[in-house]
Amino acid sequence: MDIVMANKEGFIPIENIFKMKYLEQYVYLVLNHSSRYNNQCNYSYAPINLVGKYMKYPSYGDFPEAYFLRSYGKWWRDSASTQKEYRPQDFDLLDAEDFVTLEFGSSVIPREIFIYEVYNPGAVIRIWGRLNSASAELNRKKWHLLWEGFPQKCAARSRRFSPPLRKINYLVNVLRIEFNQRHLEYHTAIDAILLSGFQPENHFQYKLIESGLTQVKPIKFPADSLTVRDMEKTGNCDVLDETIVADHFSMLPNEIILKIFQYLDLKSLNRCAEVNTRWNKLAQDPTLYQNISLKTYWYLVDVKTLDYFLNKVRNVKKLDLSWCNEYQLCFNVRLNYEYHCKLQNIIETASHTVTHLSMNDNYFVDIDVLDKIALCRELVDLRLHHTDNWIRSPLDKLTKLVALDLSLTNIIDQDLIQIIMANPHLEHLILDLCERLVLMDSVVEAVTMYNKKLRTWSSWKTVSFTSEGVRKFSTCENLEELDLGWCLMNRGPGDCLKEIAGGCKKLRRLILSEWRGVTDQQLMSIVLSCKELSQLDLIGIKNISSELCEKALFLLPKLRLLDISFCDGVRQHEVEIWRQQYPHITIQRSCEFTVPDYL
Repeated sequence: MDIVMANKEGFIPIENIFKMKYLEQYVYLVLNHSSRYNNQCNYSYAPINLVGKYMKYPSYGDFPEAYFLRSYGKWWRDSASTQKEYRPQDFDLLDAEDFVTLEFGSSVIPREIFIYEVYNPGAVIRIWGRLNSASAELNRKKWHLLWEGFPQKCAARSRRFSPPLRKINYLVNVLRIEFNQRHLEYHTAIDAILLSGFQPENHFQYKLIESGLTQVKPIKFPADSLTVRDMEKTGNCDVLDETIVADHFSMLPNEIILKIFQYLDLKSLNRCAEVNTRWNKLAQDPTLYQNISLKTYWYLVDVKTLDYFLNKVRNVKKLDLSWCNEYQLCFNVRLNYEYHCKLQNIIETASHTVTHLSMNDNYFVDIDVLDKIALCRELVDLRLHHTDNWIRSPLDKLTKLVALDLSLTNIIDQDLIQIIMANPHLEHLILDLCERLVLMDSVVEAVTMYNKKLRTWSSWKTVSFTSEGVRKFSTCENLEELDLGWCLMNRGPGDCLKEIAGGCKKLRRLILSEWRGVTDQQLMSIVLSCKELSQLDLIGIKNISSELCEKALFLLPKLRLLDISFCDGVRQHEVEIWRQQYPHITIQRSCEFTVPDYL
């Protein structure tokens, strides 16, 4: 008879109890993502490239066949339009910026995960796992943290990253990978992900494990089983006389305790509410909940959580419900009706006071939720990045918006123009990858008429511009950031850059990626006039010369980032010389080659 042994933590792997099959599998389906580099109908750099076995590993380089994240480094965080933390007490120590959710063909007990990183590795900070099964109860679908660690500074070579996983005996067929790419010098890319583990051999075994009936509680070894009283008896600790222990905290006035509570995160406040009646009452004080961010706790937020906060949002100013999708894994599936209704109740309850609302990557944002958002007439900052379950928008009922993020949404021209007309104080407008916008010239015309305070415009890869539409930005004299990457990829720019240079003297950030028809002469007007420029992106502009780049480096005193990747007229040895001459400027040059295979 075999003896089942536990490891030193008392954990008994379930494969030591049942006869199970070891299985290795690559990604079957990409369920969702918070960041992508590609347009919807383009597979270059797309999340779908994570499906199947690796194609480029162990080579290293900028491969369109891999999955790229859009942002890197500090440059996006430094933007004036970036969302600031609503509740710093609830910060994420690892500072997760993006995620991708992946499904595998078979459910396994996870034992190893291999992530094939082929460009600028080191951004993976967390790995979650769960079971996606129609038959599983909700409590069996919860997320399990498999690994977490700080971002890493890695050598410029590909790697097969395999972090040590937390030991669990739960079935998993979905992984969520979280990233922090703020420390990276350039975009990170992943070629494939491999999940290895033990698979039940038959349906009966599968149902038994899925039900949780096979969960084995850890065995406590003698060293772990010592109680405080045991230690007292053995003389290993000093015993305090309970009659002389003073509760100094109870002597503090309520005002001081509330002041202390203001520094606590939401989890700690909840624990304080369980201490005694007085603390419970103080922990419910509305002043503690003027700013609420549940994004960090996305894996815990369910109907009960929303119900708990329903009365606490009556005086809320800033509310972040990003990533809070209960057990939903992707868009375009039937939503949990109860959670959907509770979410609407939360927003409606907060509608009289909320000024900042963020619901990025929230699958429950549909026309019903938008109707509730439209009731929030005090809103000045609204973030709806990557909310796909809506097309028509009632948001023109809002009139005080200063910042609006509609990137990766289905907003259409007519509704966007109505929102622009209704919000004369708009300063930051983000429309990246809004592929239903087909009349961008008309949108820009509305902005120049109604949004005189505009400071940030970002419409990266929103491609329905003409040079005449771009030219209209020249009347936005307060414009500081202008992202028109890929917007005039196949069209001539005309004199629009000259006009922008003449009218937009405050420009600090200018993105012109893949403006393939631009020449030195057209860019020179920007270099000579826009002396506030700190970031200049010229990716893929093949006609520019080394002379233009050198003049930009010399004549722009505040320049800190120059991206000249895929600029064929610029030679690599010249870039190396410039990096020595201008060490305070980051000069990006994408790795367009591959290193020889080294495995």
